Amino acid sequence: MAGLDSSASRFTAIQPPSTHSPSSRLLSPQRPLAKQPEHDEMLLRATWSAVQRRIRRAIQAASVAVAMFTLGLAAIQKATAQERGRVGVSETSLDSIARRVEFMSPRSGPPGTVVTLRSTNMPALTPVRIGVGALRFGFEEVAQVMTSDRGVLSTTVEVPQWAQRDLIHRFIVFDFYFVPIALSDIFHVTDADGMVLRRGQLTNEGVECPALRGDDGVLYTLIGDIAEFEAGDEVTIEGTLPDAAICMQGTTIQVTRIRAGRATPGAATGMR
Repeated sequence: MAGLDSSASRFTAIQPPSTHSPSSRLLSPQRPLAKQPEHDEMLLRATWSAVQRRIRRAIQAASVAVAMFTLGLAAIQKATAQERGRVGVSETSLDSIARRVEFMSPRSGPPGTVVTLRSTNMPALTPVRIGVGALRFGFEEVAQVMTSDRGVLSTTVEVPQWAQRDLIHRFIVFDFYFVPIALSDIFHVTDADGMVLRRGQLTNEGVECPALRGDDGVLYTLIGDIAEFEAGDEVTIEGTLPDAAICMQGTTIQVTRIRAGRATPGAATGMR
């Protein structure tokens, strides 16, 4: 027994692991491991969202690059476009243009007037040409601009010096190939004193005021003295465009001078 006792003394008693040991903390039920499938799904979703963002940015950058390249080509070919002179647009083509330039200010003024144009219904990220002109007279390019990624057009243009006060003018938006895609309301070119000149025939179309059906097809209502003239007479009228009028029809002109027949602008016509 003495031998056995001495042998036993050489072995150390095995103690249960301490609750403070690292291995016990790893196996502790108080800190459960994350569920691996859920973790993988969250990681996959985050990765896919990042990929989608990068794809969208790449597509947008490519669209901008293509639009800028096209706009650069348009600038290079501007001289060629000017050599072609004014672009003719038929009345039928004007009537078929569905889009309208939604904002134009001011709506009248002499050559050199700076006009602001805005519209929200344009093709997105598209280079366009802005023209100004009149029916049977042609439209000439005066600006180039690129629409925004939301299809917004916003620019300022100057009424050219060749614009005439005896014609109605419009601003027109062309695509790169001079195909009309949008049209403004009428812009009335005046002289330095704010006077327009219109030719046409007096009619009975006016309810509150005498009316003139212009050679341009536009209905004008007249304020002021038209002397002995009556419906059916062909006349030439000079006058200003009042901010407000009681006529409530067409475009109202405050008559300054009127004469029979068709007068030449600037000539000594004896207009009353």
